[in-house]
Amino acid sequence: MNKLITAIAITAAFSACVPPGNKNGTDDRASKNMAAQRSFYEEVFNKHNIGMIDSLVAPDYVEGRVDPGYSPDRAGLKKSLEDFIKAMPDMHWKINFMVADSNYVTVQYTFTGTNSGAMMGMAATGKKINIDGVDIVKYKNGKAVEHWGYNEEMKMMMQMGMMPGMGGDTSKTKMPDGDKKKM
Repeated sequence: MNKLITAIAITAAFSACVPPGNKNGTDDRASKNMAAQRSFYEEVFNKHNIGMIDSLVAPDYVEGRVDPGYSPDRAGLKKSLEDFIKAMPDMHWKINFMVADSNYVTVQYTFTGTNSGAMMGMAATGKKINIDGVDIVKYKNGKAVEHWGYNEEMKMMMQMGMMPGMGGDTSKTKMPDGDKKKM
């Protein structure tokens, strides 16, 4: 939760840097970068069109959140997404909100899918996944050049049954009557 709050604060700071009615073209770049990022989510993630990566991502792209076994470049991005699509063929990414300035796009998303294929050397679990995350993407000349981000990987592993839950299901925990008055 703290990471999400930090990401929202950073996003707010970025968006505050772009004054309304900016005459130097940064508003135009921000909207173009947001459109490119939206296309990445729709075409690459949701439609599984890996071929679109070359038109949306620069050749000198650098991945700041590299999955084990993949290179931190555009080729590594393609391979990791191909493998992820095989592991979760019904995956869907929903953009909850997006903000941008002339160089950066920040997206908070919800990811859903079913682990019906092998993933990172582990057999398919058949379990449904529902997690949130944040992407921060740097753009240059209309293409993504760098990416940083996070998602709820621990929550995903728990939902897949690959690690135990932390402290059990607290949604059904009853508070003593005395504690209710303190809230």
